[in-house]
Amino acid sequence: MKTTFAKKAATATLTAAVLVSASVTSAFAAQKNEVFDELLKTSEYLLTQNPEAGYQNDYALGAIVSGAADESFKESYILSVEDSLKQNGGKLIFTDSYTGETGESLMYEACAAIALYKMGVDTSDIGGYNLSDIISNYDLSLVSNPYHLCEALKAARLTGVSDDVKARLKDAIMAYYTDNGETGGMDYWGISTDNNGVFVEALAPYMDSDQAVKNAVEKSLRYIENMKRADGYDSSADYASEYGNPDSTALALRAFAAVNDSEKADEAYNYLMGFKSSETDGAYLYAGDESIYAAKDAQAALVAYYDYLPANDDKTSTEASTDAATESTDTTNSNGEMTFESTTDNKQEITVDSTDVKPSTAQTGDSNPNTGAESKSIAISAAALMFIGIIVSSKKR
Repeated sequence: MKTTFAKKAATATLTAAVLVSASVTSAFAAQKNEVFDELLKTSEYLLTQNPEAGYQNDYALGAIVSGAADESFKESYILSVEDSLKQNGGKLIFTDSYTGETGESLMYEACAAIALYKMGVDTSDIGGYNLSDIISNYDLSLVSNPYHLCEALKAARLTGVSDDVKARLKDAIMAYYTDNGETGGMDYWGISTDNNGVFVEALAPYMDSDQAVKNAVEKSLRYIENMKRADGYDSSADYASEYGNPDSTALALRAFAAVNDSEKADEAYNYLMGFKSSETDGAYLYAGDESIYAAKDAQAALVAYYDYLPANDDKTSTEASTDAATESTDTTNSNGEMTFESTTDNKQEITVDSTDVKPSTAQTGDSNPNTGAESKSIAISAAALMFIGIIVSSKKR
């Protein structure tokens, strides 16, 4: 009787854990798919506004990540980077649309490095030039916009730039930080949600190794949190209103995703979706009108949020659990306990006794550190309920 009951309990426990694991994974998979669809629509919309397949197209990175950019676009993008580097002695050039003045752009060089990295292109040899070296050798005293520094630090982390260069970029960004006591942030024409969004995104990876950065990031996040409104995030305490706007909401999303704050990132994403145009796919509304700038900020936020979310096709979660359940064999040991032995290469024996049922826990959410514990608790609860059901059923018999 003990063996039969233990076998039922163990089987029910494993089944419940697998089923709940599947449901949790499906929820996250749907969310990532949804974000990808939004990113694709936003990128397609922005490409209708500027279809140029060159490095000076501010929408190129999102278009490449989302797949809105076809192979022809990608090839033309790579060629535009190569041509500028060759023609300008290893520099990507920015042309001011108002003054017509031209000069080297660290921002474009950083964005190109990230875009090429996302395409799987070797950034160490683009027309004979190494983008990592170009970023490393850039004279930071010439940079007057901290947004360029933040993008350069993101590119440096992806393309193998030395720790010394990353430290130099980090310090240059921190030079823009102003502490206001309870809050603070990147001071570029004042402190704002927008400034703090890019500041946090760039520096979040250094919180564990640099106490000054950690303090600055935490206070910058507190500033952003203080700017939350009923419909999203407002920009600045100096020009505060009772409403949020899509640009600041998008930058808040980037910040929360960068520090793995699942709850706030999800909330900011939902706020951002409230600014979508009901008439034009991929467009976003600012003060009731469709705004290219709002769509551009939304695109960058969706790229960051999409990268943050756990992968859909992670076989280490639901599929692995399902395979283990399907491919296992059961035996009864001399103590009347039910054992499961996996037939996969990594064999594990799970011993279950009717007097001490230890339900297996799903690892579905573990790729996202904020969801693993929740997934496990749900799996355990479901398994416990299933076990109780078996007891009731046995008593009725």
